[in-house]
Amino acid sequence: MKSSLHSLLTAAVLITGAANANAHQMWLENAGGQARLHFGEFNDNLRETSPGRLDSFKGVPTLDQHTGAVAQRLQGQLGKDSFNYSVAGTPDTLFAAATHPLIDRSKRNLPAMYWQPSARWVASLAQPVAPTAPLDLVPTGKPGELKVVYKGTPVAKAKVQLAAPSGWTREVETGEDGTVTFVTPWKGQYVAEVKHTDKTEGTTAQGEKYGEASYVTTLTFVLADGMASPALPEPPKGH
Repeated sequence: MKSSLHSLLTAAVLITGAANANAHQMWLENAGGQARLHFGEFNDNLRETSPGRLDSFKGVPTLDQHTGAVAQRLQGQLGKDSFNYSVAGTPDTLFAAATHPLIDRSKRNLPAMYWQPSARWVASLAQPVAPTAPLDLVPTGKPGELKVVYKGTPVAKAKVQLAAPSGWTREVETGEDGTVTFVTPWKGQYVAEVKHTDKTEGTTAQGEKYGEASYVTTLTFVLADGMASPALPEPPKGH
């Protein structure tokens, strides 16, 4: 009886984890020649681990590095609380997109969902970056200005959330040109996030059909100047 109950509870946890996976984000951190791709919630200082929910992805994502006109694709390794990469030189931008199994929603009479979490890191907001991902969040080169693009088209009225180095967050809606501007008074690491849902049916590279696609993309940048910021909150218990 105890064994059966344990099996049912384990199955429930796995199902809930898959259903709630798209509540999380991925974000990149880069320092000292090492890049780390985290999965969790930056503003809550929550980083999923391995063994655990960090293992839910299909392998280790590749990392695209751009330094000037030179592009490189880097292989990484699974670490305790991140996917880890050795970065060459001083990159202008880093980008990674993780592959997650389709989310089964048949118990709610809904089609399978394709969930695509992506993360970008930039060395400076002063340097405009060309979007490359289906849903991308990039700096325009203007002070504090970011742009949301979906499949090459700027997205108006997209909700962009910016988490400050302390974990404090603010959400602003993009204008008709897909841009949004934030005030960033503190020095340290910021993570901006945008989400987009596309209800067009599609097929994965592996031939799996889905009825809806959900994208979440983050942009990480670090400011050297500004006021000193409070630290991130203590990680949730168990992380």
